[in-house]
Amino acid sequence: MEILQAVLFGLLIGGMITFLGFFLQQRYSAVRRRLQSGPRLKTDLMRPQMEDKPAFISSNLAEKLEKKLDLRKDGPTIKRLQAKLIQAGIYTERAIPLFLGVKMGGLLVLPLLVLFILWGSTSERSLLMGIPIILCTLGYVLPNFILNRMISSRHKKIREALPDALDLLVVCVEAGQGLDAAIKRVSDDLQESSPIIAQELILVNLETMAGLDRQQALKNLGDRTGVEELVSLCNVLIQSERFGTSIAQALKTQSDYLRTARRQRLEGLAAKTPVKLVFPMLLFIFPAIMVVLLGPAIIRLSEFFNKGG
Repeated sequence: MEILQAVLFGLLIGGMITFLGFFLQQRYSAVRRRLQSGPRLKTDLMRPQMEDKPAFISSNLAEKLEKKLDLRKDGPTIKRLQAKLIQAGIYTERAIPLFLGVKMGGLLVLPLLVLFILWGSTSERSLLMGIPIILCTLGYVLPNFILNRMISSRHKKIREALPDALDLLVVCVEAGQGLDAAIKRVSDDLQESSPIIAQELILVNLETMAGLDRQQALKNLGDRTGVEELVSLCNVLIQSERFGTSIAQALKTQSDYLRTARRQRLEGLAAKTPVKLVFPMLLFIFPAIMVVLLGPAIIRLSEFFNKGG
């Protein structure tokens, strides 16, 4: 039994090291290919050019695994994952290998660890096989669930802050400021109350200052957040700038539309409240009312029959 536990522990450690090396290799494989594609210049006389560092796995094997598992940087799977991470507010490039590493770690390492802990403490084979399978599924699904929850929470905060940001943009534009200056001012004013939308507006301003076309910067804002209301706003601003219409009037119209849509959404939620209260009332409130109303009568009837007996 001790030998088997030692073997399982060794397999666990080896699996962790293998997948850690694989995802680190995935992170640097694209950079390594770019560096190896051109001629290597050995012009640094103060410090000799170093040879390639030994990799955990070969570049050919890494490329084959990336192609087989659809983990290439320009592949659709990685692009969708990157878009979801950006919508959750995670912009760092290290988030992709870290996220995939957590999923693979939960998929393989967590069940092995639990199996190693439970081995010998129970003799039920169904329990030894069922728990790792459940943990395997949970470890693979849980990161996606957490990421989706982060995206939903961020979208909700953006929707709540968007009408106020539009009102501030209308005030700034009607005061004579340009759209870029208005975006900069609104982002500064919303730093405390709505830091998420302030951060997104700052990114728009930085992109335009770096030389990117304003229409493309606004399009990037909509794609980066994924909020339908904000995407609609960016499309309206792009159309207004393209056809030369009043930006202030377009912002006013969009602000009124957003407030009307939010009021209608709240009215719809309020109309659903009685239907949602039916089940709690039947399960919790109605039995308590029945006990209060029928309890004294039942007590009197029981006393009457006891006396009669």
